[in-house]
Amino acid sequence: MTVTVGALLIVLASSVAWAGVDTSRKMLAGRVRPVPLIVLVTLASVPPFGAWLAWQGMPEVGGGYWWPALTSLALNVFSNLAFIHALRLSPLSVTVPLLSLTPVFTAVIAIPLLGERPAPLQLAGILLVVTGAFVLHWPGKGRGEGKGRIERGALWVVAVAFSWSLTIPLDKLAVESSNAPFHATALCGGVGLAVLAILIGQGRLRELADVGRARGAFALCLGGSVLALALQFIAFQLVWVSLIETIKRGVGNLSALLMGRFLFGEPITPRKVLALGIMAVGVALVVG
Repeated sequence: MTVTVGALLIVLASSVAWAGVDTSRKMLAGRVRPVPLIVLVTLASVPPFGAWLAWQGMPEVGGGYWWPALTSLALNVFSNLAFIHALRLSPLSVTVPLLSLTPVFTAVIAIPLLGERPAPLQLAGILLVVTGAFVLHWPGKGRGEGKGRIERGALWVVAVAFSWSLTIPLDKLAVESSNAPFHATALCGGVGLAVLAILIGQGRLRELADVGRARGAFALCLGGSVLALALQFIAFQLVWVSLIETIKRGVGNLSALLMGRFLFGEPITPRKVLALGIMAVGVALVVG
């Protein structure tokens, strides 16, 4: 599949917005706990998506909507909570590179679910992006935290990467059976309510008030999340899901490097430059 300029701009805009969400989450770390943040971002996303739905109009929801939509909802709840659990078991240096497997998983899953078969050069590009991400993030000697913890956390992250990869083609099927604002509203509302029920069951409802200590970063996270998801759902009609995920991963890693340098004082090393060069070649192959 050849990506047109207009479609590429939409995917790039969505990818940049996702990168902004990642940066804002890093800014929120230590001030808002992860589980309450999931609840707040998803439920606060419902009104803007609801307004979009009111403007575009309620679709005729096909019978094929419910199984991919509900499966995606369940996988999103699992993935978010499992990723938090994985972070408790293993350091970021182990979890982040394994998440870079998502473009490969998405490419494989999209073949039976959507009939989307990337060309050989695009498959090579996907593999280069994943390789570059591993080069960028994989820890050097002496940076591990003990084999037992790393192995347990790694297994959880692989499960998370697979689950998130599966949600993307499922979301595309759901959008095709309804429309983008309807599925975005239903998905965010469903995930938010499910995680809220877990928070209430654990007696942790008061943790939602923590967001008051970081309103600016939360507003950035919310705005970026709404924009990123809306543009991603629009892109489903124009670009194959494996290519969307690959571009998103490449842009996200570039943003992490730049934001890490300018906002958090993290150094830019020769290995990081090499990794980004590999990913740039991969993205170029993907967009054709």
